[in-house]
Amino acid sequence: MVTAAAPGPLPDQGVDVVLRDGSTVLVRPIRPGDREGLRRMYRSLSRRSLELRFGPDISEEALERALAGFLEADGIARAGVVAVSGPAGDLIAHACYERTGPARAEVAFAVADAFQGRGLGTILLGQLAEIGEANGIREFEAFVRPDHHQMIDVLRSSGFPVEMDVRAGAIQALFPTALTEEARARFEQRERLAAIAALTSVFAPRAVAVIGASRRRGTIGGEIFHNLLAYGFTGRVYAVNPAATEVQGQPSFPSIEAVPGPVDLAVIVVPAAALADVAAQCARKGVRALVVISSGFAEIGEAGRQRQARLLEICRASGMRLIGPNCMGILNTDPAVRLNATFAPVEPPAGRVAFMSQSGALGLAIMDYAASLGLGLSSFASVGNKADISGNDLIQYWEDDARTDVILLYLESFGNPRKFSRIARRLGRRKPIVVVKSGRSPAGARATSSHTGALLAASDVTVDALFRQAGVIRTDTLEELFDVAALLANQPAPSGPGVAIVTNSGGPAILCADTAEAEGLVVPVLADEIQARLRALLPAEASVGNPVDMLASATAEQYGQAIRAVAADPGVNAVVAIFIPPMVTRAEDVARSIVAAARELPPGKPLLTVFMSSRGVPEALRAPGVRIPSFAFPEDAAIALARAARYGAWRAQGPSPEPAFPDLQRPRA
Repeated sequence: MVTAAAPGPLPDQGVDVVLRDGSTVLVRPIRPGDREGLRRMYRSLSRRSLELRFGPDISEEALERALAGFLEADGIARAGVVAVSGPAGDLIAHACYERTGPARAEVAFAVADAFQGRGLGTILLGQLAEIGEANGIREFEAFVRPDHHQMIDVLRSSGFPVEMDVRAGAIQALFPTALTEEARARFEQRERLAAIAALTSVFAPRAVAVIGASRRRGTIGGEIFHNLLAYGFTGRVYAVNPAATEVQGQPSFPSIEAVPGPVDLAVIVVPAAALADVAAQCARKGVRALVVISSGFAEIGEAGRQRQARLLEICRASGMRLIGPNCMGILNTDPAVRLNATFAPVEPPAGRVAFMSQSGALGLAIMDYAASLGLGLSSFASVGNKADISGNDLIQYWEDDARTDVILLYLESFGNPRKFSRIARRLGRRKPIVVVKSGRSPAGARATSSHTGALLAASDVTVDALFRQAGVIRTDTLEELFDVAALLANQPAPSGPGVAIVTNSGGPAILCADTAEAEGLVVPVLADEIQARLRALLPAEASVGNPVDMLASATAEQYGQAIRAVAADPGVNAVVAIFIPPMVTRAEDVARSIVAAARELPPGKPLLTVFMSSRGVPEALRAPGVRIPSFAFPEDAAIALARAARYGAWRAQGPSPEPAFPDLQRPRA
């Protein structure tokens, strides 16, 4: 588990936490065997840091007595936690409390000089507060020198309601151990910023190395290296191949440590058995993130799980972040970056949709499909086994990404459903999240385990409930996923269930109406004044109740007039225009008329089209400033609209408070 949000119970083995710069360290309870590690950490502190922690007269003997006291922690009246980093498991921070009254304890901590200013003190404080509250401690106190500005800033920015009082040359700070809503919000904000920092090294690196780059096109290592060059990555690209001095016209290096410049991101395509050594080399080089394409990890069984655990251990020890293993790469279409670290054979157009896939091969097919639809991507990530970076990290990154309006996810498993729900509730108020979650059936759930090493295949009933409460749009198929994306990337979510259907053929309109109402939409009878307006525009034989059947003789101009008319009805929240090419009216003319009408529609009323033509979608629907989604069949449009309408209704409800359980018996549970 990786966290920087509101802390939870701290297991004996500890938790991996994300610092402000996106790197990770392990936080765990202090152990009797930590004496030497603590001694090294405290003796490594600058003289000023030691004085701020213990006072100006700290001696070697006093420091040793303090260390002995730290190790006597019983986890109840006296408790301590440490942070661990580096290949040797160096202790880099220590925090502790000691009970000073029935419900009060004094708290203090120290952070190694190299790790100060990265948010670690606040994380340790939150973990101690969690331990203290569970042990009946309701209030912490801390005594701080007035010139210890860093500690004062940590306390004030923690989110805990801190009261400060000057006493005998020191500042006494008092604050409750229970997390307030403000403190919880602060922790969540820190987590979000940490996820952004981590993924900035992934999506916007200054330099990328492909370890396993191949001279031969058609191989994975060859295609990834080619795509990085051909797509025009704006940073440096390095080939690492010990068997070649040149790869595709670029110099090649025998190892990552031989690369002359700094490297932020390494894309690794080597046999699984060699990966631990390669990852260790990356750690020594100072690489900030890895994208591991190689398979042969948790998805193949126990031996693979052990190999994956070793890879993650190396990443954690050095603070590197990891996408994969068993993935197909990442993409960022930002013109300032132009990063295509995938082996996809197509170049997807740039757009406003971000996409994460837990399946690599499926991600390739989906990128191809998106390109055929003209649905542009802002960025893409294949996460494979999700050993480290997960969907939760990605959606937090995309939450603040100015180039992303809609987020698409293909999920096979959840690592932390509660965290996903919390993030989605917040993010969904601004940007829709559309998900295909596989593994509905027992057979599908079994397959997810062997495909990406998924450990948790949640009950589909609970998944549905989670998505409904969090405002996530769930689709049944990948085609629906992109139908909804095409709608929400180009049009607003409807503010209600009412839909008007305008057509030149009754049959498709009936199918659209049937599907719409079966999916929870309403096809209302239009108001009398709207019907009168339509009768003045259309032949006497036309039907104006809703659906509005203008007959096969309908002109392009009548399409625009009818759309404007039905959109003016207060009971209509969205409009679907269906066109079947007759002998006389051209699809391009109808499309231009629809676009002109769309520019005049009331805000918040989406317009969808169905062009049932073998020639495809008219280019006129992609006019500057107005992009109108078009569907091959009326049922597709109705289903996409229904999904968007449910999302619009959830967003209109406003945030609901999370349920509280005051009688929760955590120790017994």
